[in-house]
Amino acid sequence: MLLENLCDSLARGSGGRYAASMAHYGIIVLLLTALPAAAGDEPPAAPGRPTMQQLPSAASLEAPPTARELVDARAEFERRYPGILARGRTTAGATVIADVLIEAAASEEDRDVKWLMLAEARRMAVASGNAALLDRAIVLASATYDFDADEEEYRSLKEIPVRLLAPQRAASFAEVAEKVAGRAESDGRRDLAIMSLNLAVRGWQRAGAIDAARKAAIRHDELIVGP
Repeated sequence: MLLENLCDSLARGSGGRYAASMAHYGIIVLLLTALPAAAGDEPPAAPGRPTMQQLPSAASLEAPPTARELVDARAEFERRYPGILARGRTTAGATVIADVLIEAAASEEDRDVKWLMLAEARRMAVASGNAALLDRAIVLASATYDFDADEEEYRSLKEIPVRLLAPQRAASFAEVAEKVAGRAESDGRRDLAIMSLNLAVRGWQRAGAIDAARKAAIRHDELIVGP
């Protein structure tokens, strides 16, 4: 079981040794006129941002744009914000661009462009290892579009290399993974909850939060055993 593996790892003395944090990147100045620069590496959630519990019912949500509609949306996006995605080629740059896109998408009226902006924000959040920004993008998209948000968030979290995260980022990663697991469990999606908890354990281990890792591992094993 996952908890046993965690205990074995601690017994071998691996609990207190972690790889060096990712290299620090300098401040990136964005030469954008249409959008403000994002402030800080871990921006706080915007006031009034909807939680999953506050989201509208599926009956009031829209389908995501089709491939054809996305072609037109991308052309419009690139017309408005030329070169913005190229600024996200570093960890720091991807963090800034993800935050900028999320903030702009919140008031975007073109629904196809809005979806594209949030999809690119998710991609940038994954590239920068920023689970908090990933969660913001998913939640905002869930307020407008009918898609499997929890599955999408789990798949995106899986793409983040946990072993390369700094401890603070790893803790944020674990928190988001536990949120996905909790929602999945509430919806009766035990397999998704188990897989998300597995990610949470890895995040807590990387963060050095052994007690939190142990609790997540216990819940993981309880779900595997079942009622």
